[in-house]
Amino acid sequence: MNMKNRRIYRKWVLSQIGKSLMSLTAGAFAAFALAMPARAQVVYTLADCREMALENNIQIKCALLDIESARLQKRDATAAYFPTVTAGAAYFRGNDDLIEQDINITDEQLQTAGGIIQGMGLDPSVLASLPTSFTLSGLKDGTLVSFAAMEPVFAGLRVVNGNRLAALQQEVRDLQLTQSRNDVTSTVEQYYNQLISLNLKMGVVQSACAQLARIHKDAEVVVKAGMANRNDLLSVDLQYNDLQSDSLSLVNGTKLLKMLLAQYMGLDNIDFEIDYSLSDDIQAPETYLADHVACLDSLPAAQLLDRNVTANDLQAKIKQGELMPTLAVGAMGYYQDISNAGNFRVVGTVGLTIPISDYWSKTAVKRQKIEVQKAEMQREDNRKLLLINMQSAYNDLDEAWRQIQIALKSIEQADENLRLNEDYYNAGTSSMSDLLDAQTKHRQASDKYGEAVTNYLTCRTNYLIATGKVKY
Repeated sequence: MNMKNRRIYRKWVLSQIGKSLMSLTAGAFAAFALAMPARAQVVYTLADCREMALENNIQIKCALLDIESARLQKRDATAAYFPTVTAGAAYFRGNDDLIEQDINITDEQLQTAGGIIQGMGLDPSVLASLPTSFTLSGLKDGTLVSFAAMEPVFAGLRVVNGNRLAALQQEVRDLQLTQSRNDVTSTVEQYYNQLISLNLKMGVVQSACAQLARIHKDAEVVVKAGMANRNDLLSVDLQYNDLQSDSLSLVNGTKLLKMLLAQYMGLDNIDFEIDYSLSDDIQAPETYLADHVACLDSLPAAQLLDRNVTANDLQAKIKQGELMPTLAVGAMGYYQDISNAGNFRVVGTVGLTIPISDYWSKTAVKRQKIEVQKAEMQREDNRKLLLINMQSAYNDLDEAWRQIQIALKSIEQADENLRLNEDYYNAGTSSMSDLLDAQTKHRQASDKYGEAVTNYLTCRTNYLIATGKVKY
């Protein structure tokens, strides 16, 4: 901002302060009281609002939870490098023996057995003491314990690529967190600057009400002297009613914006104020101009496009790995005690699985490779859109700067126009409608300046975000 513009700006600010200190009419004072806090409240600067929003906003908290979820997913993927171990145990007990068999020995069987015993050089008469009919039973209870451990030796690089994909997902969540911070920062500053703009408008309305009160007082003197008709007083009253209506709209708009800002900051009420000082640290857009092509690769959105291509490529490799043989080695062991004589066995295993039928049809791999091609095309297209977005953000910044220059000239012209019309009216060479029209134009010029400055500040932040120059 050059020296001439600074002088005009300071002159305008001082004039608004001086006018606000003038005596207000009863209606203007009521509107002013509604806008002012009833007691001392906490005052937040823009930096305070941004810091609280980045700490308490729900969008940020959800993004942090997504990062934690991605970290856990990465840990699960790492576990695939280790053996898969399973174990099981069972105990059974029945109300009776599980095996029960009636045995009846015939005479023929006894003779056959006697011949066998005699052939062994034993006395076959011992068979006479044995029963020829009895029941064989057993297995009333028992215990079974087993375990197995399998380690994949080769799985088509699915484990390796799965871990790469999980690590990539964590990077994506980190970039999305940065995007969420950018969104929250932009929105908070937009609400903050809008509140400043409304506060400036309220100050202008209050000053206009005070000025109308003075004009009304002068008009009463002129009317009583017979130098003007009563229509002049009615015109002032109508103008005053319009200002009162504007004042109510500003009060309601301020409350709504404070509710939105409080929601972003994590506050439960609007019992706070912001620093309504209008920053004069306004430099030309060229100060912030960056090389858009050089900034492109550092943008979170561009990096997400790269990660999307990589993720689809890894998924294609995983699909291809599913068509390859799987080799695993391991060990199995079991312990059983079902005959009151427990025993333990361990065996080594080697497993080879070949997906023969899946290999005949490779459509899953082909479909995934198509997704890779789509991701690459989308990346190139969206990178161009990011460049366009950066240029658009700079155009908005440049336009906002030019609006400030126009508003400064308008304020200077409106000040002079109002001064001349007051002199003309007091001299009786101008009508009340001309004076009120000049007062309205003065108010509009002041409003446009406040809007132009706050819009420039918002556009500046948006451009810094679009070029990746905002740091956290």
